[in-house]
Amino acid sequence: MDIEFFKKLSNDLINLLENGKDCNVLIEVGQTPNHKIFKVHSVILNSRCSYFREELVKTICNEKNIKKISTPHVSVNVFEIIIKYIYGGIIQFNKIDASTILDLLTPANEFGLEELKNAAQIQLIQNHALWLRRNFTKTYKISFENDNFKYLQEFCNDIIAKRPDIIFNSDDYMNLSENALVSLLKLDNLNMDEKEIWDQVIKWGIARNPDLDPNPTKWSNANFLTLKSTLKNCLPHIRYFQITGEDVMDKLYPYHLILEQNLWKDILSKLAAPNRSITSTILPPRTISGTILSPRTISDTILPPRNITVSNRNNNSTETSLKENNILEYLRKEAHECFKQGKFFKALELFEEILGNSQHSLEDQKSASTWDLSRKCGCENLNELIKVLCKNTTLTSLNLRNNNLGSEGGKALADALCKNTTLTSLNLYSNNLGSEGGKALAYSLRKNTTLTSLNLCYNDLGPDGGRALADALCENTALTSLNLSRNNFGSEEGKAFANALCNNTTLTSLDLYCNNIELEGGKALANALCKNNTLTSLNLGENKLGSINFITNVFKQSVVKSFADALCKNNILTSLNLSKNNLGSEGGKLLADALCKNTTLISLDLIENNLGSGGGKALADALCKNSTLTSLNLSYNNLGLEGGKALASALCKNTTLISLHLSMNNLGSEGEKALASALRKNTALTSLNLSMNNLGSEGIKALANALSKNTTLTSLDLCINNLGSEGEKALAGALCKNTALTYLNLSYNNLGPEGGKSLADALCKNNTLISLDLSNSNLGSEGAKALANALCKNTTLTYLNLSMNNLGSEGEKALADALCKNNSLTYLNLGYNKLGSEGGKSLADALCKNTSLTSLNLYCNNLGLEGGKALANALRNNSTLTFLDIRSNGIKIKSNNPSINIEQ
Repeated sequence: MDIEFFKKLSNDLINLLENGKDCNVLIEVGQTPNHKIFKVHSVILNSRCSYFREELVKTICNEKNIKKISTPHVSVNVFEIIIKYIYGGIIQFNKIDASTILDLLTPANEFGLEELKNAAQIQLIQNHALWLRRNFTKTYKISFENDNFKYLQEFCNDIIAKRPDIIFNSDDYMNLSENALVSLLKLDNLNMDEKEIWDQVIKWGIARNPDLDPNPTKWSNANFLTLKSTLKNCLPHIRYFQITGEDVMDKLYPYHLILEQNLWKDILSKLAAPNRSITSTILPPRTISGTILSPRTISDTILPPRNITVSNRNNNSTETSLKENNILEYLRKEAHECFKQGKFFKALELFEEILGNSQHSLEDQKSASTWDLSRKCGCENLNELIKVLCKNTTLTSLNLRNNNLGSEGGKALADALCKNTTLTSLNLYSNNLGSEGGKALAYSLRKNTTLTSLNLCYNDLGPDGGRALADALCENTALTSLNLSRNNFGSEEGKAFANALCNNTTLTSLDLYCNNIELEGGKALANALCKNNTLTSLNLGENKLGSINFITNVFKQSVVKSFADALCKNNILTSLNLSKNNLGSEGGKLLADALCKNTTLISLDLIENNLGSGGGKALADALCKNSTLTSLNLSYNNLGLEGGKALASALCKNTTLISLHLSMNNLGSEGEKALASALRKNTALTSLNLSMNNLGSEGIKALANALSKNTTLTSLDLCINNLGSEGEKALAGALCKNTALTYLNLSYNNLGPEGGKSLADALCKNNTLISLDLSNSNLGSEGAKALANALCKNTTLTYLNLSMNNLGSEGEKALADALCKNNSLTYLNLGYNKLGSEGGKSLADALCKNTSLTSLNLYCNNLGLEGGKALANALRNNSTLTFLDIRSNGIKIKSNNPSINIEQ
């Protein structure tokens, strides 16, 4: 996650890298013809990378006082990503393909970039799992190059556990590294008979010693010792006591001399007398499941035949009702099972049968009509889904987000949409559709008359795809919402969509965020707003609308003036996003003038536009006159003290604004005091974001005083504000009196244990707060214990974020005990707290008793196998949890409950 308040620092450092000014190190990367020399700075390398730190020590300067380092084994493409990470600390993984991310791993590990190495693995597993499976051989080989790619190793082993033939029957098996084989042998769920595993281990060991005769009867004692030495790390993980009967003699006996004498004696003892005790360790049997599931059988005494008619059933109405419920339960389980297995057409038929039953529920209707296949539908399942869309009579909403369907997948879906008559919502976010997929979907929009919502964000549709979709909008009469953000369009495509808006009469929402629309495209869209009478929401954020200003601001102001003029004429648009467009102070003033005349806009997003105090004051003046705007986002605009004071003054007069975002505006304590004073008078504002404004204890004390009297504000964000002990105590005191606030964010404020205690005391008295974010607040075990005590008494809080707080074993234990008593909390985040296996077990015990928690985040907590097992057992007893995050814990949990989503 990019931390926005470091963005300028990061950009400056990357600019330093790109201009090469004052560089004193040359890094020669790659080999001819793919070769490049990077000009870098030793001070950055020394600070950020242990590998280059050592290389610099070993390298002697040339006559120009420049050091040269060579890395011929790293590709130029990969090194460009790494060096930008070293300088700027940011990698945009969403713009890097899976193959390149995989190639990043080895050099990241070599360079000692631990954070990057782990992030790359997690990114691959979470967002490119399908690609990893399709390129499994390469993935597996790289993951076991050394022991530092644990996440990727677990991913590969999980696949092999289910399909061991992938590796054991491959041509590469004999070249498998020892640590890779050992990792497989350790798996409790390796889906193979133990005798077959033994055969494969022996086969691998012999291949490592080509001088050994294939026939062990011809071996000398020295030959057996050779094999024993080769397999010394493999043999301890064989489940010998799961090999029985003749297999012991046929499989083990020919090689028994490689086993320890006592182990072989115990194997024979168990074979002759199964109940006799032995001294050798008996490893648990592996969990083996067939690759083809056996059909489920339902007793006729419980369920009548599925197609039986009511007239043929027992006349007793109660018995008939019970039987119908049993049928429904069976059909539901079958439908969800088929859905999980990717048998979508069969699942559809079962859902249709469920809806044909008079006893079906609203939940059944939702399951049949709304399908979430985000990251769950690869190309191998797509044909099934196409059949569903062509036949479908129930499906109305389909989420196919992050499935990497590609252009061919896009074309197949487009063909189906030409035939489908029921789907109303389709989400294809981040599917790499490309221009060809975009053109195919554009063609389908000319034919389809039912789809009303389409999300094509992050699909690299390009200019051709953009123009095709714009042309389609001129004919389509059904679509009301279209998201095309981040698709690499351009100014010409902006003009094409402007033309579409002049002709289309149904679209109400258009998202063109981050598409390089630029000045001319922006002006065309602004002019289109003067003619269009249906669009209510337009997102043009991050489109370089104000990026060209040459010598004067004429160009920049021209596009802003076009939008200002449009706002004066348009009486339909209610939401406009012009964020991150560098509109400047003058642009802010032009929009402010328009707001004085506009009577329909209710939401305006101007985040990160360099408005300055001048733009802030102009907009503040507009708020004194405008009576329709309800939401205004002015974050990251450097409004300063003067801009803050002007807005505070406006809040004393404005009676319609309900949401105001002023994050990262350098308001300071004085600006906050002015806003606090306004909160005592304002009776409309319900949401206020003042994060990252360095308010300090004085500003917070003033705000706390205002909160004691304000009765309308329900949401307050004070993240990263250096509250100080005095400010935190004042805020806690205000919570004891305030009866309106429901959401409070105090994250990243270093509250410490004492701050935790003060807030805990307040929670014992407050009965309105429902959401509290205290992440990264250095609460420690004492703060955690105080909050745990509060949870035993508080009955209103439903959301609590305590991630990154070093809670300690005592704090975690106290929170687990509190969960046994609390019956209101539904969301709890304990990520990054080093809870360990004992913490996992404590929380597992709590889940067995808690009846309210629906979401639990335990990300990166070192839970271990014991903690994982305890949680798995708890899920069998818990009936309320619907989401569990156990990623980065080195464990996997299986649950038979279809309603719980486990991120792992």
